[in-house]
Amino acid sequence: MGIAARLYQDARWAERHPVELEATLRDSAWAPVDVAIEDLSHGGFRVVSGAKLAVGDTIALGIAGIGTREAKVVWGAAGIYGCEFVTPLTDADLTTAVAGPVATPIAFPKTPLPTPQPPVVEGWDRAREEKFSVRTRLAIITGSAVIAWMLVFVLGYGLWALAGALLR
Repeated sequence: MGIAARLYQDARWAERHPVELEATLRDSAWAPVDVAIEDLSHGGFRVVSGAKLAVGDTIALGIAGIGTREAKVVWGAAGIYGCEFVTPLTDADLTTAVAGPVATPIAFPKTPLPTPQPPVVEGWDRAREEKFSVRTRLAIITGSAVIAWMLVFVLGYGLWALAGALLR
């Protein structure tokens, strides 16, 4: 018994090169947006962008070393878009772009955050602060729990008595 299989090939005709390139994308309103290109080929690219792009939008992508190229958005999901160049890149353009500078990570400041200091109260000395002993703390916790349960029982009994009086 044989299993029928069908092989599919996607519409990509060019080898994709994984890259991390900074670029400038201009959306359909021609507003510039800084983006990161994740992969690049003669025919297109995958880009991460904060801009909202729609499938079918005509955009322009500016890459250092090769200039601005027109492209169409082919697919998009969660800020990641696949685009196809209107005119494919030449071998020289692709080589220049792939050899371009890697995207620069954001450099966050290395200064430590200040530690909060307790407020200064006149006449209070933290060094002379007296703490309760373990036995005293345990007695306070136990006493608080007993009082809380007593309140629950008193409220429950009061509600029960009120309901009984109302139902008579």
